[in-house]
Amino acid sequence: MASTPSQSTPQPPSAFVLPEGLSADSIDTIPVLSAILSRLQSLSASPAANAASPPAASPAQIGSGTGPLTIKDIPTATDDLKHKLQRARAQVKELPDIDRSVAEQEEEIRELEERIRRQREVLEQLKDAGLKALGELGGAAKNPDAMET
Repeated sequence: MASTPSQSTPQPPSAFVLPEGLSADSIDTIPVLSAILSRLQSLSASPAANAASPPAASPAQIGSGTGPLTIKDIPTATDDLKHKLQRARAQVKELPDIDRSVAEQEEEIRELEERIRRQREVLEQLKDAGLKALGELGGAAKNPDAMET
């Protein structure tokens, strides 16, 4: 039973290649945000608490990711994070099939599931034919005169 593949459905590549530099690390923001927030000085309403707090970070410390931060330092401290997210957005837009709709993807899934079902049927038929052939060989081995050459 031979079936012809549907010519209206383009076959997806067997392996997608991610854009250069796109990895889980390139879009993971939790560690970066955690580091920035841990540097944020706690703000208190009492002037005595503010006097006891460490001095604000220098621009070099802010840029290098060290030293305490104040609220006004956050935009500068998060510049690297913003750029990282911008690069990740641009790379994600380059992924193959990113413009496909959910309906198109669901249709492809249905077609692939049907293809798998047909392949399983063929494998089952091959298994049955193999078992039948084995049974016939077993019978022929018992009666050598019945074996054709």
